[in-house]
Amino acid sequence: MMTAGSRQRRRGWAFGADARMLFPLALLVAVSVLFALVWQSVGEQSDYATSERDGVRYIQALGPLEIALTNAESAAVNGETAPREPLTRAIEAVALVDKELSGSLRTQDRWTELRTKIESLPTSGAGAAVISAYGGANDLLLALMDKVRNTSKLIRDPEADTYYLEDGAAQELPEGIVAAALYTDLLVSVAKQSAADQAKAVVDISSAKSDLASNAQDLSDDVRLAVEGSDGGGLGAALLSKLDRFNRSIDNLVPLMASLQAGKGVDAAKVIKARDETQTAAADLSAALLTQIDGALHDRLSSLSHRRLLAIGILVVSVLVALAPIGLGLLARRRSATAIPAKAPAHQAPAHQAPEPEPEPAPAPVPVPVPGPAQWPDPGPYNNSNSDYAQWERFGAPQ
Repeated sequence: MMTAGSRQRRRGWAFGADARMLFPLALLVAVSVLFALVWQSVGEQSDYATSERDGVRYIQALGPLEIALTNAESAAVNGETAPREPLTRAIEAVALVDKELSGSLRTQDRWTELRTKIESLPTSGAGAAVISAYGGANDLLLALMDKVRNTSKLIRDPEADTYYLEDGAAQELPEGIVAAALYTDLLVSVAKQSAADQAKAVVDISSAKSDLASNAQDLSDDVRLAVEGSDGGGLGAALLSKLDRFNRSIDNLVPLMASLQAGKGVDAAKVIKARDETQTAAADLSAALLTQIDGALHDRLSSLSHRRLLAIGILVVSVLVALAPIGLGLLARRRSATAIPAKAPAHQAPAHQAPEPEPEPAPAPVPVPVPGPAQWPDPGPYNNSNSDYAQWERFGAPQ
């Protein structure tokens, strides 16, 4: 039979066990909330980086197209017939990328407009007319690059080094390529003009030279800031050497206007040679910059994947740690609830009962002496029969 104290102790134990089971549950809830927050944050960062890589892929296809387009422009200005194969291959490459990524980057309309414009460009004609026609196509190409930068979120990359490299590769360098093409094409075109026409063209050439120098300086600043943002260890020597080569080519282009300003005309052959070097250096630098950006984004995605695996591992361990005491507590309660106490047999005395003592023997009765006739008292003269009878009754003698 369970006493009141036993029942009280049992209720206290059950309450303590329930309270101890709440701590693992609280731990499990807290870890689950933290896991959900980490998983959501990592997912958003992964989507962001994946979108940026799509933008890099699109711009990597646009780079060769820009080089081929400006080469075709220079050939048309020089009166040459440029081969169409490089431009055709570049168009097809961009078309393939646009077909795959236009849904997420929303570039289909701009690409269709640019492609239509490129296919309608003249292959020869007067220098001013050719420059104007190709200038419209170049503007559409730069507008498409801006669209890709914005929709892919490259323009808002959270890492300083990647942000500055992106700005240099997707804005300053493409604008510098267009400015270099315009600058050299104007110099070549005015070489065939009269002295009066050359004097009028000086203003346009000076503006193009200023844009070229500005883009080259901004590109150098972007790379310098990227190096500072990565503590100098994230950029390879090959990239910096390609930047130096591009800057040297720009330094060779800028002074070519001095002879025109001095009234000595323009050396077209020298301009074309310097321009070809600039185009080659720009193409190599563009590929290196975009490869560097893509590599940084790939490393970021790998790091995010590791964080996801780590979060999953922590969650699994926390669940096991939290469920272990809960399972043990439930098992103990189930066993205690189903246990039945054993009863001792009715004929068997308890083991702790002391044996009963044997009864002591009763004392033997003491005999009462009976007086004989000689010992009978003398009745005397005053004793009557009643008193004698009482006396005999007292001693148990016969009368």
